[in-house]
Amino acid sequence: MSGNTRSTASAPVARIAVVGGGGSMGHGIVLACLLGAPHAQVRLIARRQETLDHGLELIRKGPFGLEAAVRKGRLDAGAVESTIARIHSTLDIGEGVRDAQIVFETVPEVVTLKHAVLREIEAAAPVDAVIASNTSSIMIAELSGALEQPGRMIGTHWFYPSNVMPLIEVVRADRTHDWVAARCVDFLASIGKTPVIVRDAPGFFMTRFVNIFAAEAMRAVQEGLCGIHEVDQMVKTGLGWPMGVFELLDKTASFDAWYHAQDYLHETLGERYAIPPIARKVFMAGFRGAPELKPGSKGGWYDYFGIEPHGGKK
Repeated sequence: MSGNTRSTASAPVARIAVVGGGGSMGHGIVLACLLGAPHAQVRLIARRQETLDHGLELIRKGPFGLEAAVRKGRLDAGAVESTIARIHSTLDIGEGVRDAQIVFETVPEVVTLKHAVLREIEAAAPVDAVIASNTSSIMIAELSGALEQPGRMIGTHWFYPSNVMPLIEVVRADRTHDWVAARCVDFLASIGKTPVIVRDAPGFFMTRFVNIFAAEAMRAVQEGLCGIHEVDQMVKTGLGWPMGVFELLDKTASFDAWYHAQDYLHETLGERYAIPPIARKVFMAGFRGAPELKPGSKGGWYDYFGIEPHGGKK
């Protein structure tokens, strides 16, 4: 069977590829697949050797990695090496996806970059492989326009840390095949995630929602209403959030992703998603979040403004 009527009664997913798997989001997707599907083989694919090495280091020793899971009693110490042995890393996209059943693409939120990578994936992956983009904002119809078979593509918007956060916003485009959506949702549920299907639109639901309140927090700081520490204090103590707005952007190195998503939302949805000047200033100065997660970053918002986590000046 082919096209939109392909059978969903396929073998359990045992071969997964993560393109961009060395990054802060990608390595967590690798971990989620390894731990949720204990017999699966996972290919970690990146363009540069240092990115591959960084991803493998985060998988083992990162704040949400395997050794951290052992310390928290969530993983047996003896399982660390056997889990890592199921990872196969490569710099070659073609080699990495050649026998995959599901390919998760998680390269930066730049349309031209994603288009180039998606074309490589489609050219090399099996014809019945699901192609899932971990985009937080770009319409799946726009991304799948680069493919010969756009129906194979779906959006899977993961949340940091990918192996811990249960929600996956699954974005079904108008041309996404039924079997693709079914296989993707079934697999995500099988590894312990909570997939929620939404329609295809810029930013989907979660990014629209999250980016608006982050931008408003930035404008409050820009206008001198309060400082970044005060914002974080208020949302944690007043709203019960585990991390403040700026603490989240810093500690998860998600400012880079926020910035690119906001730029896309501004372009597609208008002025309500304009990037505040203060955000542009911090971003262009090279402060993209925790350097251990974002190599090359000079630090985060707290570092840029010279503020200690408790609120005092450095």
